[in-house]
Amino acid sequence: MAEITPYNDELHRTQILDLFSDVAFKGDIWRYQFVENPGVVNRGFDPVVAVDQGRVIGFNGVVPVSITWRGQPIDAMWSCDFKVRSDYRGKGVGRLIKEDLAKKSSVLMSFGISPVAAIVLERMGWRASHDVHFLKRICRPRSFRDVALMVYQFLGRLGASTVPKSGHESRVRDELPAPAEVDGLWQRSMGGYDKTVVRDWRYLDWRYQKHPLAEYKFIEILTPEGQLAAIGVVRVDQQQARLVDYLGPAKALPLKYFLVKTMLSTWPELAAYSAMTSDAEFKQAMRSLGFYQGREQPRFFVWASPQMADGSNPRPCNQGWFIMGGDSDGELLQSARESWNHQVTNRDDV
Repeated sequence: MAEITPYNDELHRTQILDLFSDVAFKGDIWRYQFVENPGVVNRGFDPVVAVDQGRVIGFNGVVPVSITWRGQPIDAMWSCDFKVRSDYRGKGVGRLIKEDLAKKSSVLMSFGISPVAAIVLERMGWRASHDVHFLKRICRPRSFRDVALMVYQFLGRLGASTVPKSGHESRVRDELPAPAEVDGLWQRSMGGYDKTVVRDWRYLDWRYQKHPLAEYKFIEILTPEGQLAAIGVVRVDQQQARLVDYLGPAKALPLKYFLVKTMLSTWPELAAYSAMTSDAEFKQAMRSLGFYQGREQPRFFVWASPQMADGSNPRPCNQGWFIMGGDSDGELLQSARESWNHQVTNRDDV
């Protein structure tokens, strides 16, 4: 009979990794993802583990984070790496896991989930956001579909509104600015966000500088006086540049336009550029620069306990979020997979 048991690293980690045998690099990023992240350092690693007679049959990883919720800092959790053994699916194990997960935090988020998982979450009271979109600019077509999308890009750019110049300067670095600069920028910016992950130096350092497999670049946007005004996080791989994160003012359309334009001019020979975001200003800036907005939406779901309801502010828990592709584990895993595959290919070629 399936039951939930407290996580024991010595007993459970190897069995959990066996559940993810199709993810060759999972063991290589386990410590980074589940031990070294700031939320775990502060609050401990407390995933959901389902067992039957001592054998692990299901798992739901968690990544504790600090977020702003209606402008106030609170603790929350990302739900990630949800898995049930194939011979136990359809037997209520998934529901058992999600019910226990709801006891671990007053706010839970999940990003990039499967269609099947989305059905389960909706039945259990999670709310889907409809604000997150994938945007892409193709510069070198590789198929007839790409050619058609380039026409779509061109037509979309014709209809886009003009964005005024920002007057900022930019530079690209291999490392984040100093902790005091990053934290100061977050403190100046955080008041403009309703709901988002706290992007202080400690979080960004773990998320992007300490990733064991991936490498990131940091676009610094500076005022004419030299003050740090924003940071864009970019990953370049396989002839594509991805804007995966942003730290800066919530409302700053010319600045965001300049940041995206800097990405395009810094890596001008790439085949494509992309981003995933819920932010309306980034979408507007990118459409003005020739990006098209895909029809399919990455699935972002939120669950909030009844205690989080505020009668004076009835905005649903799934609205008002600032989300970028670097949130949760989607970009974390994709970057690890691409780097791993690249390393394996190079080893095979030797």
